[in-house]
Amino acid sequence: MSSVTSSTTAASSTAAAAAIAATGSQVSKQNETLYQQGNLIGTWTGKWSGTNQTVTFKVDKITGSTAEIEYTQNGQTQKGQATVSQNSITFGDVTIGTNDGTHGAIEFEAGTVKKTGTLTKSSTPSAATSDPTHLVGSWSGLTSTGNAASYTVKSVTGTDAVVTSTINGITNSGTGTYNAANNVITFGTTQIALNSSGSANVIFKSLGSTYSVPVTKAAATTATTSTFA
Repeated sequence: MSSVTSSTTAASSTAAAAAIAATGSQVSKQNETLYQQGNLIGTWTGKWSGTNQTVTFKVDKITGSTAEIEYTQNGQTQKGQATVSQNSITFGDVTIGTNDGTHGAIEFEAGTVKKTGTLTKSSTPSAATSDPTHLVGSWSGLTSTGNAASYTVKSVTGTDAVVTSTINGITNSGTGTYNAANNVITFGTTQIALNSSGSANVIFKSLGSTYSVPVTKAAATTATTSTFA
């Protein structure tokens, strides 16, 4: 995947690598796979260099080294299984890669024909939302395939986040790790990542597969008291 490069992705990769290196404890070795797969899952859109044609690469699910994807270009969509290798996915003659889960690159190579392009993931984190207070609250969501997730972030102090997660009916509570560089909380085999739209995604592993569930935050409620004469 070293040939899939662009000035944007190179800068993003450098920044992401520096951030992770500076806070190595924030992405433990046991969560590296989840972190990489979480970065890849989602809908990527961009344009091929030179032709300026739009291309879309949607990653729905990752199971080990296999990803279920949808690839669209020139108005034609292909669905199938692709091969995952760390922070890249290959589907036939097409490979995409990312280092920060926000910006990516795409490469097509078949014989002597080769082209590259840049990608951006839909609803990616922005500097405006890089504040842990935006993650504090109760989040919930449900996919069309029946995966349900709720995530309550009670507090974030430094890199420690007190959370309760319920994934498909199974609840766990404890202290997760907040990664300020990516505005992500990792707790066991689950993550919650904030999007620039104000929504978030809960990413989790189950039976060897990685899933992503879009979630929205419940409105804050204010307690009221009534006095009776």
